[in-house]
Amino acid sequence: MNILIYDDNIDDIKQLTTCIDYLFKKQNIKFQIHICQSSKELFNTIKNYDLLFLDIEINNDNGIDLGLKLQKYRHDCRIIITTNYAKYAIDGYKIHADRYFIKPINQLEFNLEMNVIIKKYLKNSIGFYDDKIGKSKLFIKDIIYIEFIDRKSLIHKLNGKVISTNCTLKYWYDKLKQYGFAYPYRSFIVNLEYISSIKKDELILINEEKIPLSRYYKKEFENKYEDYLHDIL
Repeated sequence: MNILIYDDNIDDIKQLTTCIDYLFKKQNIKFQIHICQSSKELFNTIKNYDLLFLDIEINNDNGIDLGLKLQKYRHDCRIIITTNYAKYAIDGYKIHADRYFIKPINQLEFNLEMNVIIKKYLKNSIGFYDDKIGKSKLFIKDIIYIEFIDRKSLIHKLNGKVISTNCTLKYWYDKLKQYGFAYPYRSFIVNLEYISSIKKDELILINEEKIPLSRYYKKEFENKYEDYLHDIL
């Protein structure tokens, strides 16, 4: 995991790196830390990093403004705000920050909050090869839902492409259930991460597709979705 710290306070940097070092070594996760104090470098290298710890006030820059500018760049880096001031907490939502830490950072709180971020990172990096569907690696993060039609499972990807397989839907559910997939209906399994809203008898996905939600599966599905939300919030 490549980590970027955007900060200009030496003591704060040392304290943050200590927190990172303790947690990541404890979980046996390989990582590299780079310190950045230039907005130009930040914009030029953001695509190379998985995590950005962004200080709100550094030199003449405002972290929220930098975060808004970063939205114009195509990157998968998750942003965590660090600051001395709690008043910036609401502003963090503007830049879709995953977490918000008040300095000095408490190690126990850091461990608890960062475990969720690490889970997201691992999920995004997980994929598998399956000769039944092709020679290229299929990443779990790319699957929005799978439906079963005419004895075939159709894998619907975020980019709109559909992969047809001869595997049963149960085969895919057993393979994906540990990564946040659930049955809303007997012929569908859905990636819980990509649900936009839940209606009385259907789901709305982030691509605006509608998936039926049956009475038989509804209770269990809603419980799994609540557990998923609990884990990420």
